[in-house]
Amino acid sequence: MSKFLQHRPFCLASSSPRRQMLLKKYGLEFACHSPQIDETPHENEAAKSFVKRMSSEKGSEIQRSFPELPHNVIILAGDTIVFFNEKILGKPENTEHAYSMLRQLSGQTHQVFSGFSILNKASGEEITDVICTEVRFQKLHDDLLEWYVNSGEAFGKAGAYSIQGLGAILVESISGSYNNVVGFPIERIIPHLTANTWISFVVNEKMEVTT
Repeated sequence: MSKFLQHRPFCLASSSPRRQMLLKKYGLEFACHSPQIDETPHENEAAKSFVKRMSSEKGSEIQRSFPELPHNVIILAGDTIVFFNEKILGKPENTEHAYSMLRQLSGQTHQVFSGFSILNKASGEEITDVICTEVRFQKLHDDLLEWYVNSGEAFGKAGAYSIQGLGAILVESISGSYNNVVGFPIERIIPHLTANTWISFVVNEKMEVTT
Protein backbone atom coordinates (compact mmCIF):
# COMPACT_ATOMS: atom_id res chain seq x y z
CA MET A 1 0.00 0.00 0.00
CA SER A 2 1.36 3.43 -0.96
CA LYS A 3 0.66 6.62 0.94
CA PHE A 4 2.11 9.99 1.88
CA LEU A 5 3.88 10.66 5.15
CA GLN A 6 2.67 14.06 6.35
CA HIS A 7 5.26 16.28 8.09
CA ARG A 8 3.22 19.45 8.56
CA PRO A 9 -0.41 20.13 9.53
CA PHE A 10 -2.65 21.27 6.68
CA CYS A 11 -5.70 23.48 6.51
CA LEU A 12 -7.99 23.60 3.49
CA ALA A 13 -9.40 27.09 2.96
CA SER A 14 -12.60 25.80 1.42
CA SER A 15 -15.82 24.00 2.27
CA SER A 16 -15.92 22.40 -1.20
CA PRO A 17 -16.57 18.65 -0.93
CA ARG A 18 -14.73 18.20 -4.24
CA ARG A 19 -11.51 19.75 -2.92
CA GLN A 20 -11.82 17.77 0.30
CA MET A 21 -12.29 14.58 -1.74
CA LEU A 22 -9.10 15.16 -3.72
CA LEU A 23 -7.01 15.64 -0.57
CA LYS A 24 -8.58 12.66 1.21
CA LYS A 25 -7.94 10.51 -1.86
CA TYR A 26 -4.23 10.72 -1.09
CA GLY A 27 -4.65 10.12 2.62
CA LEU A 28 -3.90 13.69 3.69
CA GLU A 29 -5.32 14.94 6.98
CA PHE A 30 -6.42 18.55 7.27
CA ALA A 31 -8.57 21.07 9.08
CA CYS A 32 -11.22 22.75 6.97
CA HIS A 33 -12.40 26.37 7.18
CA SER A 34 -14.44 28.40 4.72
CA PRO A 35 -13.13 31.93 4.06
CA GLN A 36 -15.50 34.89 3.93
CA ILE A 37 -14.21 37.30 1.27
CA ASP A 38 -15.59 39.55 -1.45
CA GLU A 39 -15.49 37.49 -4.64
CA THR A 40 -16.34 40.35 -7.01
CA PRO A 41 -13.91 40.78 -9.92
CA HIS A 42 -12.21 44.15 -10.21
CA GLU A 43 -13.08 46.28 -13.21
CA ASN A 44 -11.31 44.91 -16.32
CA GLU A 45 -9.60 42.23 -14.22
CA ALA A 46 -8.38 39.34 -16.36
CA ALA A 47 -9.78 35.89 -15.54
CA LYS A 48 -6.36 34.45 -14.68
CA SER A 49 -5.55 37.38 -12.42
CA PHE A 50 -8.93 37.08 -10.71
CA VAL A 51 -8.64 33.40 -9.74
CA LYS A 52 -5.04 33.88 -8.63
CA ARG A 53 -6.05 36.82 -6.42
CA MET A 54 -9.04 34.92 -5.04
CA SER A 55 -7.02 31.87 -4.04
CA SER A 56 -4.38 34.06 -2.39
CA GLU A 57 -6.97 36.12 -0.51
CA LYS A 58 -8.76 32.99 0.70
CA GLY A 59 -5.57 31.59 2.19
CA SER A 60 -4.67 34.91 3.83
CA GLU A 61 -8.18 35.30 5.24
CA ILE A 62 -8.01 31.89 6.93
CA GLN A 63 -4.64 32.76 8.46
CA ARG A 64 -6.07 36.00 9.88
CA SER A 65 -9.41 34.60 11.03
CA PHE A 66 -8.12 31.44 12.71
CA PRO A 67 -5.09 32.37 14.85
CA GLU A 68 -5.51 29.10 16.74
CA LEU A 69 -4.16 27.17 13.75
CA PRO A 70 -0.73 25.62 14.43
CA HIS A 71 2.16 28.00 13.81
CA ASN A 72 3.61 25.66 11.17
CA VAL A 73 0.36 24.94 9.31
CA ILE A 74 0.28 24.86 5.51
CA ILE A 75 -2.88 26.54 4.21
CA LEU A 76 -4.23 25.29 0.87
CA ALA A 77 -6.68 27.48 -1.03
CA GLY A 78 -8.22 27.43 -4.48
CA ASP A 79 -10.68 29.21 -6.72
CA THR A 80 -12.24 27.98 -9.96
CA ILE A 81 -14.17 29.84 -12.66
CA VAL A 82 -15.70 29.06 -16.03
CA PHE A 83 -14.74 31.59 -18.70
CA PHE A 84 -16.64 31.91 -21.98
CA ASN A 85 -17.04 34.66 -24.55
CA GLU A 86 -14.89 37.02 -22.46
CA LYS A 87 -17.17 36.59 -19.44
CA ILE A 88 -16.84 34.80 -16.12
CA LEU A 89 -19.72 32.39 -15.57
CA GLY A 90 -20.27 31.97 -11.85
CA LYS A 91 -22.80 29.84 -10.01
CA PRO A 92 -26.40 30.02 -11.27
CA GLU A 93 -28.71 32.14 -9.18
CA ASN A 94 -31.87 30.26 -10.19
CA THR A 95 -33.28 27.75 -12.69
CA GLU A 96 -33.49 30.20 -15.60
CA HIS A 97 -29.93 31.33 -14.97
CA ALA A 98 -28.74 27.69 -15.09
CA TYR A 99 -30.56 27.14 -18.41
CA SER A 100 -29.03 30.32 -19.79
CA MET A 101 -25.48 29.30 -18.88
CA LEU A 102 -25.80 25.81 -20.29
CA ARG A 103 -27.34 27.07 -23.53
CA GLN A 104 -24.36 29.41 -23.94
CA LEU A 105 -21.92 26.53 -23.46
CA SER A 106 -23.82 24.10 -25.70
CA GLY A 107 -21.67 22.96 -28.64
CA GLN A 108 -18.94 25.43 -27.67
CA THR A 109 -15.48 25.36 -26.11
CA HIS A 110 -14.94 27.23 -22.85
CA GLN A 111 -12.06 27.59 -20.44
CA VAL A 112 -11.86 26.58 -16.81
CA PHE A 113 -9.34 28.51 -14.73
CA SER A 114 -8.26 27.40 -11.27
CA GLY A 115 -5.95 29.41 -9.08
CA PHE A 116 -4.31 27.73 -6.11
CA SER A 117 -2.38 29.10 -3.18
CA ILE A 118 -0.11 27.26 -0.74
CA LEU A 119 0.61 29.47 2.26
CA ASN A 120 3.31 28.58 4.80
CA LYS A 121 2.16 30.23 8.03
CA ALA A 122 5.54 29.80 9.72
CA SER A 123 7.52 31.73 7.10
CA GLY A 124 4.78 33.75 5.39
CA GLU A 125 5.94 32.40 2.04
CA GLU A 126 3.28 31.68 -0.56
CA ILE A 127 3.18 29.58 -3.72
CA THR A 128 0.50 30.55 -6.25
CA ASP A 129 -0.30 29.43 -9.77
CA VAL A 130 -3.13 29.32 -12.30
CA ILE A 131 -4.09 26.31 -14.41
CA CYS A 132 -6.30 26.44 -17.51
CA THR A 133 -8.28 23.59 -19.08
CA GLU A 134 -10.32 23.82 -22.28
CA VAL A 135 -13.66 22.02 -22.18
CA ARG A 136 -15.87 21.40 -25.20
CA PHE A 137 -19.56 20.70 -24.66
CA GLN A 138 -21.73 18.52 -26.78
CA LYS A 139 -24.72 20.09 -28.47
CA LEU A 140 -27.25 20.09 -25.65
CA HIS A 141 -30.79 19.35 -26.75
CA ASP A 142 -33.75 20.63 -24.78
CA ASP A 143 -34.64 17.26 -23.22
CA LEU A 144 -31.08 16.81 -21.93
CA LEU A 145 -31.00 20.36 -20.61
CA GLU A 146 -34.27 19.88 -18.77
CA TRP A 147 -33.14 16.55 -17.33
CA TYR A 148 -29.85 17.97 -16.09
CA VAL A 149 -31.21 21.18 -14.57
CA ASN A 150 -34.00 19.22 -12.88
CA SER A 151 -31.38 16.92 -11.33
CA GLY A 152 -30.34 19.88 -9.15
CA GLU A 153 -26.65 19.31 -9.82
CA ALA A 154 -26.22 22.58 -11.74
CA PHE A 155 -26.66 24.69 -8.63
CA GLY A 156 -23.65 25.70 -6.59
CA LYS A 157 -21.35 24.92 -9.53
CA ALA A 158 -19.42 27.42 -11.63
CA GLY A 159 -20.81 27.32 -15.15
CA ALA A 160 -23.82 25.32 -13.90
CA TYR A 161 -22.26 21.87 -14.32
CA SER A 162 -20.20 19.26 -12.51
CA ILE A 163 -17.85 17.23 -14.71
CA GLN A 164 -17.34 14.54 -12.05
CA GLY A 165 -21.08 14.08 -11.60
CA LEU A 166 -24.03 13.71 -13.93
CA GLY A 167 -22.59 16.58 -15.96
CA ALA A 168 -19.99 14.22 -17.41
CA ILE A 169 -22.37 13.44 -20.29
CA LEU A 170 -22.54 17.13 -21.26
CA VAL A 171 -18.83 17.14 -22.11
CA GLU A 172 -17.51 16.14 -25.53
CA SER A 173 -13.80 16.56 -24.76
CA ILE A 174 -11.27 18.32 -22.57
CA SER A 175 -7.75 19.56 -23.19
CA GLY A 176 -5.66 19.86 -20.04
CA SER A 177 -6.12 18.91 -16.41
CA TYR A 178 -9.31 17.04 -15.50
CA ASN A 179 -8.78 17.72 -11.78
CA ASN A 180 -8.63 21.40 -12.59
CA VAL A 181 -12.21 21.21 -13.89
CA VAL A 182 -13.22 19.34 -10.74
CA GLY A 183 -11.87 22.33 -8.83
CA PHE A 184 -8.38 21.54 -7.52
CA PRO A 185 -5.43 20.65 -9.82
CA ILE A 186 -3.99 18.19 -7.29
CA GLU A 187 -1.34 16.95 -9.75
CA ARG A 188 0.19 20.45 -9.70
CA ILE A 189 -0.18 20.91 -5.93
CA ILE A 190 1.36 17.65 -4.65
CA PRO A 191 4.78 18.32 -6.27
CA HIS A 192 5.06 21.59 -4.31
CA LEU A 193 4.26 19.75 -1.08
CA THR A 194 6.88 17.08 -1.72
CA ALA A 195 9.52 19.54 -2.98
CA ASN A 196 9.25 21.44 0.30
CA THR A 197 9.30 18.16 2.30
CA TRP A 198 5.90 18.92 3.82
CA ILE A 199 4.90 15.42 2.70
CA SER A 200 6.94 12.48 1.44
CA PHE A 201 6.28 9.24 -0.36
CA VAL A 202 6.13 6.06 1.71
CA VAL A 203 5.71 2.57 0.35
CA ASN A 204 4.53 0.17 3.05
CA GLU A 205 4.49 -2.97 1.01
CA LYS A 206 6.11 -4.08 -2.20
CA MET A 207 3.77 -5.46 -4.79
CA GLU A 208 4.70 -8.91 -5.97
CA VAL A 209 4.62 -9.43 -9.71
CA THR A 210 3.88 -12.98 -10.81
CA THR A 211 4.35 -14.41 -14.26
